[in-house]
Amino acid sequence: MPSKPSHKNSLRSQATAPADLPFLDLSRALLKASFLFSNHPERALHAYQLSLAQMDVLSVLADAVDSGLTCSEIAERTLITKGGITGILDRLEARALVKRMPSRDDRRSVRVRLSAKGIELLRKLYPALAQSNRALFERELRPEQLREFAKSLDLLIRGLERKSEA
Repeated sequence: MPSKPSHKNSLRSQATAPADLPFLDLSRALLKASFLFSNHPERALHAYQLSLAQMDVLSVLADAVDSGLTCSEIAERTLITKGGITGILDRLEARALVKRMPSRDDRRSVRVRLSAKGIELLRKLYPALAQSNRALFERELRPEQLREFAKSLDLLIRGLERKSEA
């Protein structure tokens, strides 16, 4: 776990049991790493002027390219609230990357699909994104560290998902 110098007079140190301080530091480090990685200027999604949320939506739509998804289904599969999906879809639709279509099963419902332009963009973006992600990871971690990091993240994610589903 990342260790921080002890600040005996800090509110954090005063309000937190000493044994718990490393876990505050670890969670903050995880969030900081996620932020820095997601927003790194070398990440290919920036060249396509896509936000992380837009990329998340495009990715889940790419996994349902034949059937499309409802807004509720997109929210369930992304890190975005149902309320936030509408604005993201509006921006993606304005760029002609997605299209909304009335559902065949329920006229009150709308299904969202990638447009031809959206599919074309992802065909270019995925290889570039994979290469930029690879370069960032390989620059900072050795192969054995990458494997261990991937295993640790997988364990953490699976455990947290199980707890949130219960």
